[in-house]
Amino acid sequence: NCSLEERSRTKLEEPDENMQVVSPCSASAVSVSGTETILANPPPVISFSIPASSSSVPQSNSFGSVTPPPPTTTSVTANPSTVVPSKCESTPPVVVVQPQSRREELDVSAVPPTGTPQKKTLPGDEGPGGDTGDPATAPTTAPTTTGPAEQSPPLMKQLNRLLTPPDDLLQWKDMPQHLQFNPYVLTGYRPLQGVKGCLSSLFYVHNETINILTHGIPIVYILATVPAMMPWEKEYRFLSWCHLVGSVAPWCGSFVYHLFMNLELGEAMYYRLLQLDMLGIWISQSFGALPMVTATVFCLGWPIKWFIIISYSLLCIWGLFKAMTASSPWQRRLCFVLPFMMRIVLTMLRIWKIGGGNPASLTHVFLQDAVSAVGGVIGAMHIPEKWFPGSVDIYLNSHNIMHVLVVMAVYSMHQATVRDIEWMQRVECSGANLTASMGIDGINGTHLEL
Repeated sequence: NCSLEERSRTKLEEPDENMQVVSPCSASAVSVSGTETILANPPPVISFSIPASSSSVPQSNSFGSVTPPPPTTTSVTANPSTVVPSKCESTPPVVVVQPQSRREELDVSAVPPTGTPQKKTLPGDEGPGGDTGDPATAPTTAPTTTGPAEQSPPLMKQLNRLLTPPDDLLQWKDMPQHLQFNPYVLTGYRPLQGVKGCLSSLFYVHNETINILTHGIPIVYILATVPAMMPWEKEYRFLSWCHLVGSVAPWCGSFVYHLFMNLELGEAMYYRLLQLDMLGIWISQSFGALPMVTATVFCLGWPIKWFIIISYSLLCIWGLFKAMTASSPWQRRLCFVLPFMMRIVLTMLRIWKIGGGNPASLTHVFLQDAVSAVGGVIGAMHIPEKWFPGSVDIYLNSHNIMHVLVVMAVYSMHQATVRDIEWMQRVECSGANLTASMGIDGINGTHLEL
């Protein structure tokens, strides 16, 4: 039995031409045939045969023949980061079965494309925790393709998203006290925001949208059309500038005020914006009205002409002071009463045909103040939201109506101004003869229509 056991052990330990002996303490594996030497770290999968130990010896069957024990083959998945080396003197050599050349194993092109190709796992390809990247267990990410409809939504869908009010619009009771100026507009208030948030409110609907648009669009229209209509000759250059600045200034101040009135910088910033709005109105009432005042007194005597112009200018300066120091809405409205009354007197002079001015512009001279006065009264009385609280929060409230009416008033001011300047270019006044201004009724300036 001992000799038979020794022969069996010798047979098992004898290497053939396709077997390599790997020592755990060696950094290389040497082929027995001596054809090549492969330097490698321990591979992730090592197949080896454990020789029969003393507890597993050949057994004799009933016929007296000796049956050698079958070799036990064990597959071990080794993670280089978790392998604990053992002592050289206590670990026997391990016989590893490998092909003649490892290049053949690594050559993917040598594998025939039959069935599903399997991924080769080499040292260093392991995932976290020794994951070999097996297709059955490794997560896969399928490529996703999105069509043009998914990448860019339709135009109507984008417009609907922009025009839909956000969910964070507030009610009147939620606003700070300085923004609670109309108790009959109950919803649609923007929350306190920064500059970027205020600018983004241009692209969705809230209760200031109509106010912003009705005074923002005229800025572009006036700057694009009015300069080409004005005479920029040296004699009338100042009046042309007065009309251009007076036509665009109220819309600039109002646009900035309504767009940024909900800035999160507090009540002080709000009143600065309100003063900017009042400044734009004052420029329109003062500089914007100077061409009409000048045309009305054009044929009067020199002393009375300049007395009226200087008086109107002083009343406008007084109105500016009252506008900048007003502490209530009614004080801000009444600060322009004296210049307004002065323009009413000048309109009466035109009706009585005293002084000058183009007779064809009389209707627009009257409308420029009458329409703005009606708008101011509607805004002060909160009509119609006073009758239907919460029903006209977004549009058709008193402030929206007032904004549209004052735009119409400035349009009438523009029509009266261009006619009056054309009239002053053509008329010849004979000193104190006030009737000289009556002989040019045929000049109507119809070619100056917008």
